[in-house]
Amino acid sequence: MPISKKDRVRLPLSPLSRLDPLNLVNREHKKADAAGTRAPVKANGNPVKAPTPMSKCAFCKKEIVASNQTQKKVHAETHDQKVWTKEKCWPDDTFA
Repeated sequence: MPISKKDRVRLPLSPLSRLDPLNLVNREHKKADAAGTRAPVKANGNPVKAPTPMSKCAFCKKEIVASNQTQKKVHAETHDQKVWTKEKCWPDDTFA
């Protein structure tokens, strides 16, 4: 995981020193990229969350979080139940 700038202890640099702390961070990021171990982070150093899997309604193409069964049921009830049931909205999912 990359080291954020906040985690670094800033040492006073002498005028003759070439070891810039920001340059050291960039080196570590490059090494982590090459090794495939670098996690994506935001500008403030917090890790980026993985996107949640979404399901599309087959009728209106609205995207809803795949793991939220109640939200899917409520959304399916907004369509005409005589013509378009919840099983038609989400054909890949099973409802209990």
